[in-house]
Amino acid sequence: MARKKSKTLRSRYDAWLDANPITACVIVGCSVALTLVGIFAFVTFAGFGSSAEFIYSQF
Repeated sequence: MARKKSKTLRSRYDAWLDANPITACVIVGCSVALTLVGIFAFVTFAGFGSSAEFIYSQF
């Protein structure tokens, strides 16, 4: 008995990407923007310029 080959996740992703290139670009762009905002907020509000006691008390 031969098994039926099911579609892999990669083939489904590639098919969706071929059908929706603009949506994929929007999703990737939003992900990059959110990541940059998160990094900026972390660096800005983390307080790395503070004393060591203040930094250690946060953890």
